[in-house]
Amino acid sequence: MSTAQGSNEALESAGGLVDKYQVSDQRFYDLSGLLRVTSDRLTNGSGQSDVDYPFLSSLFPSLDGMPLIGDVDHTPLPSELVQEFENMQCNSDMGLMPVIKRAWLTIDSTIYLWNYEDGKDLAYFDGLKEVILAVGLVVPKLGVFQEHIRYLLCLTTPTEIVILGVSFNETSTDPHNELHLLPEPLFCLPSDNVSMTAVLGTCTGRVFLAGKDGCLYEVVYQSKDGWFKKRCYK
Repeated sequence: MSTAQGSNEALESAGGLVDKYQVSDQRFYDLSGLLRVTSDRLTNGSGQSDVDYPFLSSLFPSLDGMPLIGDVDHTPLPSELVQEFENMQCNSDMGLMPVIKRAWLTIDSTIYLWNYEDGKDLAYFDGLKEVILAVGLVVPKLGVFQEHIRYLLCLTTPTEIVILGVSFNETSTDPHNELHLLPEPLFCLPSDNVSMTAVLGTCTGRVFLAGKDGCLYEVVYQSKDGWFKKRCYK
């Protein structure tokens, strides 16, 4: 077989593969097709007309009658929190902690946590003097704290970073039954006049903070003070 003949066969084989995968790709809708965007439209903005929301049944007949969105469940805020909103002076924020099935709410310098599945088991911490800026739930490092401390709750204010211990009255069916926040913080660090806007922990217990100055910070902690390092520092 000549070199030229071998090259031609290789090109024909490659071309055949390209044609095969092009045909296979054409069997699936692309995004413009699903949104009914025609090529003569100058822009692809969506949400401005009824045709931007085609019925599911026109795309997949088996989904005929299925609502696009619906209310699966509804759990109201604990009644105690509704009353606390009347006393808010500066700021409030809210979020979820799915790993422990808790919702959290900050009102100024106080944080509240409760079970979002039934609206019960309300716990709170009001030992801060300034408004809470960021909240984060972190898995603690192994061997640093006593076994009953299952998680760390990191709170930031304009002047400090506070880490609380989180424990539960575990049962055989619910490892997150009856949440308790330790009344005294495990660690308190100065923020050095940097507002921390976000808190994120890793699966190994490291704690990272996003500063409003554009820098990333880490809170480093250990079981006891060392010769040259404190038990907790930033």
